[in-house]
Amino acid sequence: MKYLLRASQMARSTYFYHEQRSKLNDKYSDLKQQIKMIYHKHKGRYGYRRITLALKNMGLTINHK
Repeated sequence: MKYLLRASQMARSTYFYHEQRSKLNDKYSDLKQQIKMIYHKHKGRYGYRRITLALKNMGLTINHK
């Protein structure tokens, strides 16, 4: 591991930080699934504005960013 980190020029702390973060649950996973479902339901014709509107119509509160 020491040699891999040296070869990739990555600090040990950075490696372990990302390893720990990858084990956590994604708090936006449900929202991401909804977005993908809307996108594929409309065969890729919906952009972010229409997807945002569809999510609001479903009763989900999301940020405009």
